[in-house]
Amino acid sequence: MSEIIHNLQNGNQIKIIYNDKTTECLYLSDDKEILLIYIDNHSQIAKMFPLNTRLDTGYYLTPKYNFYFLLEGYDLNIEERENDEYVISELPEIFIKTIQYGLGLKKEYRFIAELANNIHDCKTITISNTKETKIDEKNITINDSDLDKIRRGLDRITDLHNREARNSKQLFVYNEILHNNNSELYPMKKIIGQKDILYKIIKDRDFSKISKNDKKGLLNIKDDIDFSYISALKNEFDEIIKKNYEEKIYQKFFEENPVLLTLFIGSPYVQFKNQAYVGGKSFDNSNGQFPDFLFKHKLTNNSCIIELKCPKTSLLEIKPYRETGVYSPSKDLAGSVSQVLLQKYQLETNIATLKHNSEDKDVEAYNVQGVLIIGLLSNLEGEQKNMKKRSFELFRNNQSNLRIITYDECQEQLNYFLQRIEGDRNAQKSINPTLKNHSLHQSQR
Repeated sequence: MSEIIHNLQNGNQIKIIYNDKTTECLYLSDDKEILLIYIDNHSQIAKMFPLNTRLDTGYYLTPKYNFYFLLEGYDLNIEERENDEYVISELPEIFIKTIQYGLGLKKEYRFIAELANNIHDCKTITISNTKETKIDEKNITINDSDLDKIRRGLDRITDLHNREARNSKQLFVYNEILHNNNSELYPMKKIIGQKDILYKIIKDRDFSKISKNDKKGLLNIKDDIDFSYISALKNEFDEIIKKNYEEKIYQKFFEENPVLLTLFIGSPYVQFKNQAYVGGKSFDNSNGQFPDFLFKHKLTNNSCIIELKCPKTSLLEIKPYRETGVYSPSKDLAGSVSQVLLQKYQLETNIATLKHNSEDKDVEAYNVQGVLIIGLLSNLEGEQKNMKKRSFELFRNNQSNLRIITYDECQEQLNYFLQRIEGDRNAQKSINPTLKNHSLHQSQR
């Protein structure tokens, strides 16, 4: 057996005791010897008892936690570093490794220790390289892989908040000093929202118990978020319409943003299935019908089939029919209409069987509504534009239970919706003067 005594700058000492099987480290202060860590070298099991070692706190020489850490499957060693410090090597990254600081969790990972508050009389938190994560009556076991996921997740959240806080502080100083003193030369700046930033910050918040003022604030924030969110979607929608993408790109866009389809349909429909099978297979398992989207009415559960084609899809034939001034629907438009009508027929015919074989039986097919999003009205401009528009309107308005919508009409709906939101926001701000950004402050200058 061997023993090392290391003197600390605060007058205390660290004692390290080695033998063939175990290693112990103790913190010495006056006549007290307090065990910090016990390592079984053969079984690779260690018990860690983190200690408050700061002299300037009221918790000096008290345990950091009401439990101890049990580490399994780690080849821990006590090493002396060049800066005259002793550390525990091979500890997981969440832990303080320098012995004189009393071990335990780094500040940014302290929330792992708070897990114990959820378990009555928790005795240990085990960090294991060999066991699966589990919880029992008095103990928590966290597998090393799961611990690494937690660590990386906490790091991302910390980086997220630090970055947002830094940007907010810079922006606050700029607006308060430069903008408020010379708004013409220094226009007001706003932070450009990062993808998913709001969701990541507020997703686990409980807003059920808040004051009336906070509720008003949340409503105002909601209006701003709605406007920003729809504006962002519109900008992305505008961009993909300009491109000649394949159909699957537009399908993916609407899969990720089904709220837009609900807006375009104009009724309280909600997304039910993407690429849903609605029937039609023959004996050789061919000719099955799969509309791009199957929505259902939120109140009646009645179905709505939505089929997408590309914005570049032609709506009418190039030349009029037999010099009559009437333009026939293009092959793509006529074929798309027939496709949706067949899907409607198959769904209405097979609904009983489909519901029987489905876990979600709250769907109906009463004279199913069909929606076809295809082409651009702007492509009808040019020569004979009035004749072309008349021909297109006559064709689509005579379809029974089938709505044909063009992509630029969808754009107009988005524009109108945004105007309504912005109007509501401005009206609310005129009612509540506290929402006006520095207007009084600016006028006083």
